[in-house]
Amino acid sequence: MSIQIICLTLSGGIPLFTRKKGEGENLSFSTVGSLNGVHMFCKSQGQNLRSTSWEDGLLVWEEYAETFLIVGYGRGVTEKVLRRLINSTYNAMVFTVGLNELQNFLSVERLKRELQPCWGTIDHLIEGTDSELIGFTDCILCSQNVTILEKLGEFCEQFGSAYACLMIRQRIAAATEAWWDLDAKDRQLLSTLIATSSSLQKDTPVYLPQKSPTIAYRLVSIPILQNINMCLLCGAEPPYRDVEALAHQVWRSELKTLELAEQCFPRNFPNTLELDSGILGILLINRRLAKYVISRNIQQSSTGKRTISGTHRLDILRTFFHQAVDMIEDYVGNLATHSESYWCSDYHKCHALIQDDNLICILYVAAIPTHTMRLITQKTLAAIVASKDTC
Repeated sequence: MSIQIICLTLSGGIPLFTRKKGEGENLSFSTVGSLNGVHMFCKSQGQNLRSTSWEDGLLVWEEYAETFLIVGYGRGVTEKVLRRLINSTYNAMVFTVGLNELQNFLSVERLKRELQPCWGTIDHLIEGTDSELIGFTDCILCSQNVTILEKLGEFCEQFGSAYACLMIRQRIAAATEAWWDLDAKDRQLLSTLIATSSSLQKDTPVYLPQKSPTIAYRLVSIPILQNINMCLLCGAEPPYRDVEALAHQVWRSELKTLELAEQCFPRNFPNTLELDSGILGILLINRRLAKYVISRNIQQSSTGKRTISGTHRLDILRTFFHQAVDMIEDYVGNLATHSESYWCSDYHKCHALIQDDNLICILYVAAIPTHTMRLITQKTLAAIVASKDTC
């Protein structure tokens, strides 16, 4: 897989930045200029050129704020994923400098400098194209989630902010209702900024593209333990040291609880959840809240020549979701009209099931009878949803 994202000014076609993943060659400046010319010609004729493809490549265009043109070029990636990526690229630009600055900039060179802090976020999104679900929030479920949520509520009540979450290994373990009410695009950018930060302590002004593109919030990240951070959105006051002091005061009595919660990684599901021996991995998505948990069954190990590694299991689940489940939306407009999907191969089998707001994809060993996958999937989903840990 190779991906290249290019951002240009719409009026003059001046490149603002280029970000890339993979070994493919960069599009040359002359090629980028030609592509911009083709797009402008089509626009002058009243046509909107959105994409083109050839034998082993795909190109998509999108205009933003009547000011920028973002071009996405990819090999081994679907148009839907590539378009989500360029949308996320623009959102990262708004997230960093705000909509007013993007719409009213006076100097291209100055704007280039101001956008440099968003490169890390964009690079993380590009690198995560085959390891994350763009537009969804990565979560972890642990037996301590209820206790963690209660402590978050206690902190928010004392602090006066409704937006807070606790992250374990860069995955959300629990979050306030207001945090989940944020648009999924805003949530993903907040999580990505925390994940790409070189500092454990972070106090950064951010513009939420969907909620507040013109007025900045403060994103404050406070390390509670190694690999565990509490994050919140607030205004200009109080200073960081006061927020940090209150956070450590609230969590002081629950440090052991947090240590136990971290032990759920990398399974990402509570150890009390018993999985069928034929299950290799699980991807669970809450479509209403746009959040997901992905897990490999570390208690199940394949043997012989057809062993599937833990990382490869997760890759298969994501591929199954993108190619056999997510794409249904493009054709029927309503994913709920198709409630199940199957994949079968010599090496593994996959089954997806939709019930209410939940979508579950399960990777099975190849030996499991196809007709029993539905029963196991239904049983597994019911067990997860019934658990008090799914807050």
